[in-house]
This record gives sequence, structure tokens and C-alpha cells, in this order.
Amino acid sequence: MIDSQNKITLSVCIPTYNRPHELERMLKGLLPQLTPETEVVVRDDSTTAESKDVFDRMVAGKTINFQYFTGPKIGLDAASLFLLERAKGEFYWLFSDDDELLPGGIDAVLGLIQANPDLNLIWANFDSDLPRGVAIQGRPSGFFRDGSEALEVVGTGIGLVSTQIMRKQSGLSGLDIARRHVVGFSFASTCAYLHVLSGPGRFYFLAGPYVLNHPTTIEEIKRATIKTGEIVNEGFNVYGIHFYSIVKEFEGRFTRRSIRKILKTNFAALWRGMLVGWVGGWDTPSGKRWKMFKYYWSFPEFWIALPVFLMPLWVNRVLYKVYKLFFSHRRLRILQEY
Repeated sequence: MIDSQNKITLSVCIPTYNRPHELERMLKGLLPQLTPETEVVVRDDSTTAESKDVFDRMVAGKTINFQYFTGPKIGLDAASLFLLERAKGEFYWLFSDDDELLPGGIDAVLGLIQANPDLNLIWANFDSDLPRGVAIQGRPSGFFRDGSEALEVVGTGIGLVSTQIMRKQSGLSGLDIARRHVVGFSFASTCAYLHVLSGPGRFYFLAGPYVLNHPTTIEEIKRATIKTGEIVNEGFNVYGIHFYSIVKEFEGRFTRRSIRKILKTNFAALWRGMLVGWVGGWDTPSGKRWKMFKYYWSFPEFWIALPVFLMPLWVNRVLYKVYKLFFSHRRLRILQEY
């Protein structure tokens, strides 16, 4: 680490656990973009020194500011809050170790911070490995009208770690709320983010995209399930229950419409994912149907999902095959017409 006299404006904070190859890929995009007013802060809970070795090799001989912490595994939630407290920057950018920072990201964020003293939060748009591509298309960079508009525009993407850039002091004021939602792997950092979004200051949409997201694929979940013999997809609890409870924690701070919209969008994706997992044999709705009723009965999407999950598995398998066949033919026809 260099002994810089410059004030740190931006801390890029990375929690990591046993993913040295992903961390190396992420650092390849990040390190060349760092400036004297930035720092990289890592919390490494890995069971081996491989990730630390990767980091040491990549920063050797470079004049950058960094902090590197190691410790026992505490989970993404606690690690993200640990990094928020340790960051020296005026702004805190939480970044997943398996995503990539695209060229120009640091310069774009620093430029916004320097030009807007009342800026409190930035949401960085992202591209994805998935066919959907860029998360939000057609909207130019610019300020949100308020926090409720941000919720409506960004939707469930508000919880993606690598999109979250906030003023550190504003985030710290939401730590008590965030700590109530530390469960291991969930959305504790999003608690702090929503706290900032519901407060004073201005909030910016950075169209970019400057983040490349590498989401866990269905095939990866299948392979993990087959390897262990146990269902490993905890998506329902993470996205269905924890995300719901966090959003509801803030419902009095945003418009009812924005809260309903984000939860409706979230549940629509959730129950379809459950269905695909059930049909594919790597998830089960056992016990989750009652939780769906408890949390989502007031949403129209629930009454669409309920009959599906009350039907026998074999019926759903037949319907799913027909669905896939129909849409495969439809996509082929569209491509041919194009």
C-alpha cells in the first residue's frame, strides 16, 4: 500500500470466499482503473491462502491504496457491513468478487461525486451473461426524481451487490437496521442502501453499463445438487423471505406503489424459478407453498401460481415440455423472419 496524502474519495470493497479465479478476473478489470483518491478493500474469509496469494501477486509493484482483511467465515451479510465500517473513502462501492468492473467505471463514478456535492447514492447499471443483457435499457444517465422512482425503475436489481455505491456516512447511519437482517447470505447491505435511498440527498442512475454480472446459472445449481445429493437452491428463502422482509422494513419510507411493484416483480420471478426447479428435480415446493401464502397472498401473482403448485408434478412436467416446445418454435420463427 502506498502512503498517500490524498483524501480517499471512493472505496471499492470486495468480500470473497474461496473464489481465487473469480477474484483474479475481477481485479484485472479493477486495478488498472484505480487512482490516488481510490482504494480497494478486501475481506477474505477463504479456507486457504490462494486468494491472498492472487491479490499479493497482482498488486506487487503497483502504487495503489488497499486494505486486506482475513478472518473466519462470517457470511456475505456480515462481511459487507464489516467493509462498510472499515472503508476510508467518502463513498463505498460494494462489489462482488465474481462480477467484473468494465472500463471507465471508476472515472465515471469519481466524476459524478466531484461534480455533485449533494450526491448520496449511485445505482450502476449492469450487463449480464444471461440472454437478457443490459438490465435497464433505453434510460439515459441522470438523477432519479426521488427514492420511490428509483425503486420502480431499478426493481429487484436494487439488491445486486455490484450496483451499490453510497455515501459512507449515510450508509453507516443505517447499520442498526442492516444488522437486524444479517442471516449469512442475503441483503443486509441492501438495507443500508435502502436507508440511504429513503433519506436526503440526490440519487443517480448510471446507465453505463460499467458492471458485468456473472449470475449463478441453473446448470451450476443442478450440478451442485447432483454432486451433494441435497437440494442446494436456497433462492426461495433468500429472495422470497429475506428480501421481502427487508423491503417491508422500509415500506413507510417509500410510496405504496413502489413497494408493491418491487415485491410483485420479485415474486413473479420467484415462483417461476421454483416451478422450473421442481420440474427439473433440483428444488421442491414442499413447505414453501404455505410460506408463499403467508407472504404473498395479497399479490395477483400468487393466485396465478397457486393452481400450478397444487397440480401433480407429472402434470407440470407435461405442461412445461409443451411450454418449452412452443417458445422454441416461436423463437426459431422470429429468427427466420429477421
